[in-house]
Amino acid sequence: WRIPNDSALDVALDHLTLGRVRLYRALLDNSSVDVGEDAIEQAVDGLRRAGQTDYIPRGLLTRSWLRAAQGKTDAARADLDEAEEIALRGPMPLFLADIHLYRARLFHDREALAEARRLVAKHGYGRRLPDIEALEASWDKRGASRA
Repeated sequence: WRIPNDSALDVALDHLTLGRVRLYRALLDNSSVDVGEDAIEQAVDGLRRAGQTDYIPRGLLTRSWLRAAQGKTDAARADLDEAEEIALRGPMPLFLADIHLYRARLFHDREALAEARRLVAKHGYGRRLPDIEALEASWDKRGASRA
């Protein structure tokens, strides 16, 4: 649906949307997450080519989730590290909150969850509170069932 004159950013964001849809569908259907890999890779590459640094963390966050689901934990962590470097330079505190939330979700990192909560409170990023609370509740429930 894209035409040759479309911006690299628009094309990359379309690839990101397509990759996310494929990833989410695979996660919900418990099927292979690899179906989204090509679109997500194209998105990250396209975001870099577009030269819009403030969009790159979006692609890296999605790719980290894909890579974690594929069992590529080192690569997933590297994507989060790169996204964090960009967000710190930005400064992009809402992306930092998202990055810490991803670290918590993907790697069960309680310190990252606490930092996500701190950043959400500090910057009024209330739309992430349900994610944080759900993750805390799931961890509390697992801890209680082990006791």
